[in-house]
Amino acid sequence: MRSIILCVLIAAVFIGPNVARGSDSLSVNDATSSAEVANNFSYMIEGILSYSRWPDGITPSKACVVGSGTYKGLLFNNEAISHEWGYYDDVGSLSPDRCDILYIGVIDRESYTLLLSKFIGLPVLTISENDPECDAGSLICLNMDESRIRFRVNLDAVARSGIRIHPQVLKLGRELEAAR
Repeated sequence: MRSIILCVLIAAVFIGPNVARGSDSLSVNDATSSAEVANNFSYMIEGILSYSRWPDGITPSKACVVGSGTYKGLLFNNEAISHEWGYYDDVGSLSPDRCDILYIGVIDRESYTLLLSKFIGLPVLTISENDPECDAGSLICLNMDESRIRFRVNLDAVARSGIRIHPQVLKLGRELEAAR
């Protein structure tokens, strides 16, 4: 089962909706493309989560979302993503003990930096939607457009967190970065 999820993750990232159409870009108004990208988002998030291991046998049960984002609603209403997600409006009061997984949508840079400073070095898998360089401290950074989703892995942040991410996911993140 795990190998199937990894294959789907790889396919979602590399193949995406462009291959079927033979084009390099897709229209924002193309509903089919949006649905495919949303589906790829779900598979990518679930793939990353399923190929991550927390230290000391921790089973992640608390998943948090802050900020706005194009696909954040999919975290709440998707059977492919098997975690319970809670949304937090007040970024300043969110404490690390509330989250094993933290999805950060679009928030202002000051709030983003403050939020990540609370989680650095803790076993919390942080996935950001608003950090194209992936240098602020999030473990995984998503780069999204209308036609595809890519991600970067901050190896420094991964090492400090104690969370182990499968080498194939790390390799995939590096390959996507090289193709950028």
